[in-house]
Amino acid sequence: GDVIHRMLTATQYIAPLMANFNPSYSRNSTVQYLDNGTVFVVQWDKVYLQGKEDVGSFTFQAALHSSGRIVFGYEEIPVPVLQISPSQHPVKAGLSDAFMVLNPSPDVP
Repeated sequence: GDVIHRMLTATQYIAPLMANFNPSYSRNSTVQYLDNGTVFVVQWDKVYLQGKEDVGSFTFQAALHSSGRIVFGYEEIPVPVLQISPSQHPVKAGLSDAFMVLNPSPDVP
């Protein structure tokens, strides 16, 4: 659901680059993965930002090694990440293992 998705992207992620990507924009856009037992790799290949397709395609990947090492790789980032608008989706890169507690009580911050 929408609420669960928003909470997960805000609190728990391994993201080489999180933004409002639209893999369905082009037939050449793919999200692929590979698991050989020692490394799990996900690659976003030629994906475009929703509504900003004119800036070009992005290609990047995350590799999760069985040793615990995480490697982000970037082949094609056509605009500076700080110029990507977060208005439709958060823009982040990195790791987070946190949680949120929503408390409806006005007495509890």
